[in-house]
Amino acid sequence: MYNAPFEIAIRGFGHAVGSLCFSNEDLMAEFDIRIKPSFVENSVGSKTRHFIADDVSTSDLAARAAEKALQSAGISVQQLDRLIVATSTGDYLSPSTACVVQHKLGGRGFPAYDIGAACSGFIYAVEQAIRSVATGDRNVLVIGVDVRSRTLDMQNKRTAFLYGDGAGAVVISRQQKSANGFIASHLYADGAGHDAVYVPSVGLARTPEPLPPLLTMPNGKRVSENAGMGIPTLCAQLLEKTSFQQNDIDFYLLHQPNLYLLQSVCDEMQIAPEKTLINFPRYGNTVAASVPIALSEAAEQQRIRPGDLVLMCAVGGGFTGGAHLLRWCAREDFAA
Repeated sequence: MYNAPFEIAIRGFGHAVGSLCFSNEDLMAEFDIRIKPSFVENSVGSKTRHFIADDVSTSDLAARAAEKALQSAGISVQQLDRLIVATSTGDYLSPSTACVVQHKLGGRGFPAYDIGAACSGFIYAVEQAIRSVATGDRNVLVIGVDVRSRTLDMQNKRTAFLYGDGAGAVVISRQQKSANGFIASHLYADGAGHDAVYVPSVGLARTPEPLPPLLTMPNGKRVSENAGMGIPTLCAQLLEKTSFQQNDIDFYLLHQPNLYLLQSVCDEMQIAPEKTLINFPRYGNTVAASVPIALSEAAEQQRIRPGDLVLMCAVGGGFTGGAHLLRWCAREDFAA
């Protein structure tokens, strides 16, 4: 994957979610959505989701997760060499949300920029971080964050209840004390899926009736089928680059678009419940934050242990997708 006299690994992690928690009943009442709460749980498996408050921004949520990741890593913001934010719902179209987060963390001087790859954004950003550390950086902060609540059409009965707001962050660093770290990566895109799920912006061709900046999913089945096929395929393609087989994996961190879809994928791949963490019923689909939130929770609960072989995978709009294979590191594996 890279040729360097050191390993590249996750040094720290953290996550945050919106402060406003809505049950299915709360959501239907608050936004006058004419769906039975039981239908939501029975159709997608969602019980609650978290939205940010009106006076909170994407960068605020990202900074909260980042502070936890820096604390977990045992480094300060000024020890960072790069900051990458994966988001589809930034504070501004311009400048980057990463610049805002850098300022809120009290940092300056190092590059900060955004990546847009929808639900695959964190996976894409991690790949960039690995390349950056392989070519000179020592510590890169990667944040996956989205506040889909700001783009939802609450009268759209296909999407109003699917999403939640969240952020997950990791510090990716070089380490020389063990053979643990990233082993292989695989990214994918097929632009034919660009219109499967989208949020219009200012660059679209003008139409007589301008499209509102709300999430649009013309065909939910198309999106779910892509996820259902994409995750197993990407995992298999990643493992083909290595000497490992699927039964070698100790823990899976998968994107979470829908509880029942994810359970179906786990059944197909024969992933035992103890080998993954599913939090969709609590958070909904948190887009680019989905994988890093699951990572942070699994690590906090010590469900991932040093030496474990971990596979991360996500698919998203575009269509995009990607996966990473790594051996989990202990904190003491990193130099002070």
